[in-house]
Amino acid sequence: MSLRGVGIDVADIRRFARLLAMRGSGFAVLWFTEAEIAQCMATATPATAFAMRYAAKEAVWKALGPGEWSGSLPWRGISVLEGASGQLEVTLEGPAAELAALGGVTVVRVATVPGPKMAIATAMAEGAPTR
Repeated sequence: MSLRGVGIDVADIRRFARLLAMRGSGFAVLWFTEAEIAQCMATATPATAFAMRYAAKEAVWKALGPGEWSGSLPWRGISVLEGASGQLEVTLEGPAAELAALGGVTVVRVATVPGPKMAIATAMAEGAPTR
């Protein structure tokens, strides 16, 4: 595999705690898939889970290198779910998948770290080696 792009982002956990307190999980439908919402709400700290996934989505978008992208960020087209191994796994759909294909990206890996106030995420976009 060849590295095609790297992204990093930070999200404020307190912001997501406020959103949850004001609107419940209803706020999340703009940014997250149903599966992501279900996983986040099933944790002991949903605000942290939402913040980590939000930061991961931003990091993935940066790793894909949108350049002159003129559309809105395809939040729900980037899915970050906990897989069977417990690791976060990325699935791309729609414009995010199209952008990945254009850049030769075949896999995107993410790692997240929750802090007391902020969640940090990194993403690496990988593809077949170029000649």
